Amino acid sequence: MLEYAVGFFTAALAGLGVGGGGLLVIYLVLCAGVKQLAAQGINLIFFLFSSGAAMLIHFRKRRIPLKFTLLLSAAGIAGAVLGSMAAETVSDELVRTLFGVLLTVSGTIALFR
Repeated sequence: MLEYAVGFFTAALAGLGVGGGGLLVIYLVLCAGVKQLAAQGINLIFFLFSSGAAMLIHFRKRRIPLKFTLLLSAAGIAGAVLGSMAAETVSDELVRTLFGVLLTVSGTIALFR
């Protein structure tokens, strides 16, 4: 039951733009005992569904330019492939450390803006 509550609240926070996906990774690694790379994979699936729903709504309201979206999608797919190849060669500990640094830096920037 706790997992459902965590999923609901992280989805709600992600919908508000708070960064629920980052919170989901933190929960999965620290509380659920999931390995860092697996938690980030789960987070990507979480993100695909939440961003896909938001994108459909914005497309229907014609707030997203299609050509720009296709360009960004192609770049995102290329980045995902390269990132997954790089993740296979990096240790879990390094990924965890880099993820923590990224969260700390982005949180600090958001705090002072």
